[in-house]
Amino acid sequence: MLIPSTAQKILDKDKIELKLDRMAYQALELTFDDDELIVLGIEPGGGLALAKTIMQKIQQTDATKRIQFSSIYINKPEPLKEAVIIKDEIDFNGKTILIIDDVGNTGRTLFYALQPLTKFQPKKIIIAILVDRMHKTFPIKADIVGFPIATTFNNHIIVQFENNNAEGAYLF
Repeated sequence: MLIPSTAQKILDKDKIELKLDRMAYQALELTFDDDELIVLGIEPGGGLALAKTIMQKIQQTDATKRIQFSSIYINKPEPLKEAVIIKDEIDFNGKTILIIDDVGNTGRTLFYALQPLTKFQPKKIIIAILVDRMHKTFPIKADIVGFPIATTFNNHIIVQFENNNAEGAYLF
């Protein structure tokens, strides 16, 4: 998505890096007793790149934790038009799952992203969002939020990526 010239930069690269560091530490705190962790990034969009970054930060801090990585593909504009799929075959039973997305708005994407996990009995599901707009219309609340912001329904937020690295978050 093209960022309008009137957009306000709410997070720069350095601030995003600090937020991602904190999010990784929070994920470690919430999974302290777990030897295994499954990290899922939501795609399309920035969730996949953020999930890879947070996973790497977790691995750098706790090299003993076994981490599996995959992604959840969802047709965000029309989630019922095609199946929501997890890219890799993973047994989620008894495991802790960390789902990561770039921007949280109504909770709709995360609501539908949970659908393929209903076939399993995970130990715990943790949701992490870099920027949370707090306009929940679905019963989904992020456990880890990098940057909460109150906006109007007419505002939009986009996280811009360059070479799979978050370069800035913009409000317009």
